[in-house]
Order: sequence, then structure tokens, then C-alpha cells
Amino acid sequence: MKFETEIVEEKQKALIISRTNYGFIDFLKNYLKKSSVEAFFSSMLPKSYVHFDYFYIIDTEIPLRKIKEHIDKKFIFIFFGKNRPSYLLLKSHLKNIKIIEANNNDLHEQDVDKILWFSFSKTKETLLKIIKPTRNLDQSKNTVKFHFKKYLTRKIFIYSFIAVFAFIHFIFIPFLATSTLFVYKGYTGLRKKHYLNVQSDVVIASSFNQMGEKLYLIVRPTYLLFSAALWSDNLIEVNKNAIKTLSETRVILDNTKEIQRLVFAKNKTDQEKDNLKLRFQALNQSLGEINDSLVVINQKLDLSFSFIKKIKTNLLEASDSLDKVRKLLVYFESILSQTDQKKYLVFFVNNMELRPGGGFIGSFAIVTIKDYEIQDIKVEDVYDADGQLTAHIDPPKPIEQYLNIPHWFLRDSNFSPDFVENYKKGLFFLEKELGITDFSGGILLTTTAVENILAAFDNLYLPDFKENINSKNFYLKTQFYSEKNFFPGSIQKKVFLSSVVQQILLNLDGISTEQFFLNLKKSLDEKQVVVYLDDSTAQTLFDTSFWSGRVIEPRCLSGYSCLRDYLFPYDANVGANKANFFINRYLYLKTTIDSQGKINHLLSIKYQNSSPSEIFPTGTYRNYFQLLLPKNSLVKQVTKDGVLVEDIDQKNDLFKLIGFFFEVPPKRSVEIKIDYQLEDKIEKNRKIYQLVFQKQIGANNSDLVLDFSLNKNISLVNQNFSPLVKDNQILYNTSLSTDKIFFMELLTD
Repeated sequence: MKFETEIVEEKQKALIISRTNYGFIDFLKNYLKKSSVEAFFSSMLPKSYVHFDYFYIIDTEIPLRKIKEHIDKKFIFIFFGKNRPSYLLLKSHLKNIKIIEANNNDLHEQDVDKILWFSFSKTKETLLKIIKPTRNLDQSKNTVKFHFKKYLTRKIFIYSFIAVFAFIHFIFIPFLATSTLFVYKGYTGLRKKHYLNVQSDVVIASSFNQMGEKLYLIVRPTYLLFSAALWSDNLIEVNKNAIKTLSETRVILDNTKEIQRLVFAKNKTDQEKDNLKLRFQALNQSLGEINDSLVVINQKLDLSFSFIKKIKTNLLEASDSLDKVRKLLVYFESILSQTDQKKYLVFFVNNMELRPGGGFIGSFAIVTIKDYEIQDIKVEDVYDADGQLTAHIDPPKPIEQYLNIPHWFLRDSNFSPDFVENYKKGLFFLEKELGITDFSGGILLTTTAVENILAAFDNLYLPDFKENINSKNFYLKTQFYSEKNFFPGSIQKKVFLSSVVQQILLNLDGISTEQFFLNLKKSLDEKQVVVYLDDSTAQTLFDTSFWSGRVIEPRCLSGYSCLRDYLFPYDANVGANKANFFINRYLYLKTTIDSQGKINHLLSIKYQNSSPSEIFPTGTYRNYFQLLLPKNSLVKQVTKDGVLVEDIDQKNDLFKLIGFFFEVPPKRSVEIKIDYQLEDKIEKNRKIYQLVFQKQIGANNSDLVLDFSLNKNISLVNQNFSPLVKDNQILYNTSLSTDKIFFMELLTD
């Protein structure tokens, strides 16, 4: 094997953070450039601090814990006037900070030169004061004498008329402002679950809004005459719909709790079934009214302020979520109301032992539903089922080669990154092992998903085990009862999980409904819960919401022609341990587009194993890594810590698939680099580049950096994300928390 040594000079990077674009910032950027430091500017604190060496933080605060976490980075704070943060930072005695205090922001080149000298110097001094001269303005005090006349003059009459006119035309504003204030109070109270306060706030907000509207209607013709009626019309409508939303939200929460009770009640009477049906209809109607109100609010908030834009974005997301919930509600009711029995298969997978389909299958449950009743939830241990498999089934090569298992079982069946494929494979094994068939759909829940759901409860007491279970200790307790005195045929884990499910059902009255649904949506969005249903109409909703765990076939969206790019890295823990509890991944995609429009990628993935030792369940992370790429991609080179990886499995189907094995010992890190090129290239004139970046089911959220370098003849016209842009370099820090689709509209000369 031939090794080559290369020395690469990499410039240091600095991030300037300021909410205000002060004039001296350009000087600072130029001086940094002269010092061979690449400078980037942002108005917000970054999500990740890994990729910069210096941080210039101007009149902005940053959590001290972030500074302590990145002790190898330099943080230079610049404050204007008298600011308490300077005192607090000095008091912290951190060695990687320096502070500059200036009495005003009128800084010039010589001041910036001092700042840079102070930043890079090795002096032990941490505080630099810059005093700028201020102009003293002599203000002469003039004594104004008011002369009152005994008689009403024409001038006084005009002034009085103007005052009365102004009073009549502006008196409605305080009423509308007060209404808006109580709407905000109601919203805050709703988030804090102070429901009685919310009800009183809604009443007050409604009263003030009605009074303000009546007073406004008197003078509205005048506002129309001067084309100034739009803002007040919009404010009244926003308040009306916000008040309606708060009122309906409270009704929805009460209605949902009653639906929860009725759904899990056994032996329902006909009256209870009718009540449940009516409550589903009322809930659907309330959700529709809230959705309509949110649409109106979004339309009426026609202001260009940044915080208003953020509110509008949140409203659009909430409206989209409500629309999905309504569709799910209709489908859920149709399932409950079936007179024929329906069975659903639920996989419980341990994503601390990650597999391509989410994790090692430790248990599964069969949920039976009929006639508005969840009749049974039966939890089974996977080893009980696998012990009844008599036929030999060849396993995938990595399972046989690295796990040293010659037979394939249900517990290892989710070896595809596509849940639908794994679900069908699971049905195959269940039929072979237990003879169970005729399921109407399947759900996968990871350990992380169960923890998210348990966060909506207080402690759950398990009387059979004399244990309190919550979101923080669920994994450790489950692991304890799974591994303690384990032997094939042991029912301890099955009994423990059944007890947890039973206590969840018994404690539904004490659940935080809002937190439950928020955490459920979070789990669906982050692919800790995935769903497949035989009903194609309902499944379309899960597919379009990216909740089904499918491998996405890249297609150009919105009917536009585009260059499609695709990337899906996924792991398989073949070490028979729970090392994924200690694994962190950092992804960096460096993309270069040359003058001919050819696209070259360098994907870097850093694996960090913080396992304390080799003692089970921790230890070495033995990983069979796989990567899906566009079918005609050319893989140039794969390295591990700079050493060429030669034993690589490759396959071409709908995608190009590469796979290889590597290990990450405890307290060590490994960096994998994959250098590859796309066959397609950016065409002349305008072209949309679309990158689909998929997240593995059950994987932890990973930091992701996209770094695009465009040739000088290519310019960025538009994009659907907010990067840092300098010259022809586009840098974007994000988190791979779910499947991501990135668009860039490029213009080629």
C-alpha cells in the first residue's frame, strides 16, 4: 500500500456576532483578512462553536457554559457604555476571554488595530478600555412664559377643536393595545398551564377589543380617507382570532382528556360510544376553527419586523401541524369505529444498540382494536418468538460476518434503512415463528421515543417491581431488568415492559396533554417513531410528513427541473453492546462546484466514543457503516483517520451503496472521509440544485455543516436556508434532527 504525505495550510476562522451592523465591523473584517484569518458575520449566536477559532461578540451576551465548553477557542467581547456583563465576565476568571470597553461605538481604524493587537497578544490582561472624545453641547435654558387670555379667542378655539378631534380619533388605540396585552398574557398562561388565569385574560381581552372596535368604527371613515385604516383593521382581526384560538384551545384540552379516558375504558355502553363519537366531531371542528384563525392571523400580520416574520413562520408550522392532526384524527376514529377486529404490530427497539432500521428489536406488542375500544395490548419478548423459529434463514452478510450469527431472527430483522421493508420482514418472521398474520399496520418506537412520551407523566410507580419510572431513568431500569439474570426464555423484561404500559394506561388522567402531543410530534419529526399503515390514504399523510421512515427517492419538487443530489449515511452496531449511548457524530459536507459545473463532495464524519471502559454494556463501537449516494456517483477514495480503506462493499441499484466496517475504541474518536463526484453537472444559465440529506431511524441528532465553494462564474441567486456567505463560499451550520431537503438556485455565466 502506498502512502502519501501532504501538508495542507488551513486558515483560521473568526465569527463576528452583532445584532447591529456597526461601521467599524468592515475595518475589523479587513484587518482579520490581512492577518490570514477568514472572517464571517452573523446577527445570531451559532448553534455550533466547533468550526471557528475566534469569536468577536459585540454588545451581545453568551452563556458562560459555552465558553467553558470550548476552552480552546478565543472569545473577544466588545461592550459600549456601562455594561454589567463586563463585570460578570471578569469575575469568571476564564482564560480564553478578552474584554474591550468603549464609551461609544464611533470606532476608527486605529481603534480596530488596538482591538486586534489586544486579541492576538499573549498578555495576561483581560480588559482593554477605549475612551473616545465626546462633544459637550451647551444647552441654554430658555424660560418659556405662558400667557393666558381672559377671553376665548379664535386661536384657542382651533386648538381645542384639534385636541378633541385627536382624542376622538385616537382613544380606541389604548383599548386595542390593552386587548393585545391580555391576549399575550393568556398565551403565556396557556403555556404555563394556568388555565383559570387564561379564562379571565380571554374575557378581559375580548371586552377591551370589542370596546376598541366600537370606538374605531366611529372614526374609521377618516382613516379610510387618509388610507390609514389597514393597520387598525388588522389589529382588531388579529385580536379577535387570537382570543378565539385561546378559547378553543382550552376546550380542546378538556375534550382530549375525556377522549383519552373513553378510548381506554373497557366494556363501553352505547351511550359512551355515542359520547366518544360526538367528542371526536367536536374536537375536529375546534381544530378546524383554530386552524382558520391561525391562517387569518398570519395574513393580517403584514409587517416586515424580524420577530413578526418569526411569528408568521411559527404560525405556518402550527397550521400545517393542525391540518395533519385533523386528518389523523379522522383516520384514528375510523379505526376505532370498525366492527371488525384490527391488529397493529408495535416494535420496541433499543437505539442504544443502533441498527439500520432503528435499533435492536428487544420486544414487540400486538394492539387489538374493535368497536371504539382498545381491547388488548399484549407485550412479547423477542427471544420467546425467536426460540420458536425452526427454519434456517440466511442473515445479511454483516450479521453473519461481524456478529458471528449464522441464522437470521426477528430481533435482527430490521437491517434495512427503510421501515416499510423492515415491517414486511418482521411480518415474515412472526408468521414463521408464531403463525400470527393479518396485521393492519406497524409502528416502531425507539427507547428515546418512550422517554419522550414518559416526559408527559410524573413518576410512574410499578408495584410489582417497587420502582418509580420516569423519562430520565427508563432506559437504565429497562436495561437492568433486561440483563439481570438473563437466560433464553426469561420473562422478566416482558413483565417489566407490560407493567410500564399498564401504568401508563392507568395514569392517563394525570398526563400533560399538551406536552404528550408535542413530544409525540417531536418523536415523529426526529424519526424516533415511524408508522406504516395498510390504508393507503392514511399512509400518504405519514409519507408526506416524513413520518414513515422510508428511503426517499429524490425527485424535483414543485414541477421545476433540477439537479438531484442525495446522501444517506447509516450505522449498524455489530458489537453486541449498547455503545450508541456514548457515541456522538459530527458531519461535515464540503462541496466544490468547478467552472464546468462538476460537483465534487468530501463527506467527513467524526465518531466520538465516550464509553468509560470495555465493560458491558459500554465498550468499543464496532460499526458496519453504509452510505447511499446517487446511482452514478464516482467514489474516489475512502479513508479512516487518513488511512485508505480498501475492504469496501459496493452495490448499484436505485442508489449506489457502499459499506465497510470500522471500530471506535472507548475514549477515542475516528474520522471517516469519503471523496466522491456526481456524474451530473450544473448546466449553463439558471439551475436548481436539490440536496436530500436523510437521517437514520433512531439515530441521535448530529451536528451538520454544509460548506459549498462555487467557482467565480457561478453565483447563488436563492436558497431555502440561511447560510453565512462570503465571496463564493456558502457555510451553513444545522442539526441533522430529521430528513432535510436543501435548495439552491444557481446562476452560471
